[in-house]
Amino acid sequence: MAQHPALSGHSHETLIEGSGGAGHASYRAYAIGFVLSVILTVAAFYPVMVSGTLSAGWLVPTIVALAVVQVVVHLVCFLHMSAASEQRWNVVALGFAILVVGILIVGSLWIMQNISDNMMTPEVPALAPNSDQPAPMKGM
Repeated sequence: MAQHPALSGHSHETLIEGSGGAGHASYRAYAIGFVLSVILTVAAFYPVMVSGTLSAGWLVPTIVALAVVQVVVHLVCFLHMSAASEQRWNVVALGFAILVVGILIVGSLWIMQNISDNMMTPEVPALAPNSDQPAPMKGM
């Protein structure tokens, strides 16, 4: 019968039981993850809300970079992902999820571009003003 961590010499105040092969994490790791998440959220929110902070060309790449860093912080601090051998299936599942999301996004963009190229009606040139027929309305 397995013993509870508090009975085997581990202090319950400093360790939190993990599940799914995730190991133990301290409250300090959760606090660091929370603080980093708040900082990264504010760092992404501020340039969007305060105009002139970043040029238009740097705004989207900066937000994407901050989002990627925040995903890594969440994976390490909250989901306890690491390169340890017992974490191998978690890393494989994460890689598969990233692959599926990538296929979904790229496929959706490809389909929307294809529909835009093939289904949109071309602009109809306006008829001459002295013509007997009325000029067609824009957008029809």
